[in-house]
Amino acid sequence: MAYVRVSLLGMGKAQFAEALKARARLLGYNLGTTRSTVFKWERGDHDPDEIAQIVIADLLQIPASACRSAPWPKWLPAWDAQVLSTPWATGDTLKTLKTLSASDQMDRRGFLGIGGAALVSIGTQWATSAPHCDPSLEAAANGDNVTPAVVDRLGQRVQSLRALEQEAGGGGFIESGKTDLELITRMLENGRCTEETERRLYALGAEVCCLLGWMNYDASFNSAAQKYYAAALRASRAANDDTLGAHMLCFMAVQAATHQEQMAAVGLMESADSVRGRVSLTMQASLAAHQATVLLKAGQEKAAGQALNRAFAALERSNSDDTPAYLQWFGEAQLRSTEGRFLLSTGQAAKATDVLEKSVDHAPRRDQAVRCGALALAYQQAGDLDGALDATNRALDLIDNGGIHTQRGVERLREVHKALAPHRSESKVKETRARIAALTTL
Repeated sequence: MAYVRVSLLGMGKAQFAEALKARARLLGYNLGTTRSTVFKWERGDHDPDEIAQIVIADLLQIPASACRSAPWPKWLPAWDAQVLSTPWATGDTLKTLKTLSASDQMDRRGFLGIGGAALVSIGTQWATSAPHCDPSLEAAANGDNVTPAVVDRLGQRVQSLRALEQEAGGGGFIESGKTDLELITRMLENGRCTEETERRLYALGAEVCCLLGWMNYDASFNSAAQKYYAAALRASRAANDDTLGAHMLCFMAVQAATHQEQMAAVGLMESADSVRGRVSLTMQASLAAHQATVLLKAGQEKAAGQALNRAFAALERSNSDDTPAYLQWFGEAQLRSTEGRFLLSTGQAAKATDVLEKSVDHAPRRDQAVRCGALALAYQQAGDLDGALDATNRALDLIDNGGIHTQRGVERLREVHKALAPHRSESKVKETRARIAALTTL
């Protein structure tokens, strides 16, 4: 509880007690919480009662159902402090990777583990930290020699995992990613390797953590995703890879923006943008595209449009030869998806449908499943009901019958279900909404 109060909310005990009483009044409850009450909760003398837990959940922007999902305080979105607070030295990064590779913690869908200033601080720490090298790793006793060929084969494993995730969604491959992470951390801990090989291992560790973060995010396990993203950011610093670090900050920023942490998201993108002059044009295009997404969610439409223009300009000048494997997913199709969502959010639904159609046509199957939901919303807003139903059923076919596992796609279909409600009396709409309801258990 103390971690949540201080790290997530930045409040003292008395301030937290007053905030709870004020929130309770808005919810129609009467709480007599005092500083002493909070002290006793945190010391474990007694637990908050049911009403107090509902108010705490509301203050943290957590669904009230979370209070019933686990006993107090296990439903609180508390991070493993090691991921957030340990120093940025290579040895500490190895400990963080090792902890995550062995972790079997359960996560709850739908909300983040940290937000606000604590989330922004991760990006700031990455941007201001210097790369470190722990020479003791090179002297690991009785370890195998880690050759460049071994690292090459590890890279092929990671690339295969990435390809599988793009085709089928990541939910079913999380354990495979953790196996790869465990293998990499054992090599870092016990293997004998050169400084260059060690750097490559940390880069691969960052890539695997990035994939694990993305797969958890796609499954809506957001607190777990944050942990992996933060660990990937640390590993990218150990690898002295600015592109990989900026790539991670983009993912973290979009996740934060999606969960109403707009200021934190903007701060993370500012940290990522600090290396713009040291990364490739493809990465510059990705940076600008993610800036557009974050700024749009923050209500800065003009700045978002300018960022989108920068993204197209950088992508047009880019050379695919300078694109690392973990960034090869980013290209015109992804940028068109960002453009389509921008057009949809700025009241240009008809234009959005054309752009999103192109984005869907050239996307991997998992992304098609998600983007068809956005396309359906665009058609619905443009007044084309048949187009909306067609896009919706394409998404349903991919998720329900095509073996695509993506909770983001399911959540997008929930939005479509709501958007189609005014037409619920029409038989074809009724049928499609029934398919969505059966899939999403609305």
